Amino acid sequence: MIATLFASPQWPRSALFLTYDEHGGFFDHVPPPPACKPDDIAPILESGDEPGEFDRYGIRVPLALVSPFARRHFVSHTVYDHTSVLRFIETRFDLPALTARDANADPMLELFDFQHPRFRKPPKLPKAKIDPKRLAGCSG
Repeated sequence: MIATLFASPQWPRSALFLTYDEHGGFFDHVPPPPACKPDDIAPILESGDEPGEFDRYGIRVPLALVSPFARRHFVSHTVYDHTSVLRFIETRFDLPALTARDANADPMLELFDFQHPRFRKPPKLPKAKIDPKRLAGCSG
């Protein structure tokens, strides 16, 4: 996917966010912080569901930015959530927020350097090293 983006004429204007939808069950020693409730609409609960306030973030998940405007060697320590991607899009295209959650999400602008894009030409990706013996063990 990244190689295709690099080859695209849209590369100079692109931002690709790579993240996980969920944490995958991995342990995190950092407890989820409080979050802004998305709205006052009650959730639709089914039998056996536990009601919740939706006032906490979930377990941390990684996010990486692929863009000509990505800040080089930068690691953010800001708390983001999945709606931060939505907030970035809303900010970029001057769109209204959908809920209080995305209205209060950080739009992740600190990840970008729009004044001095470092990667006008896409960087070269290293060639993947494939061990045929290990690959053979995957079929079957």
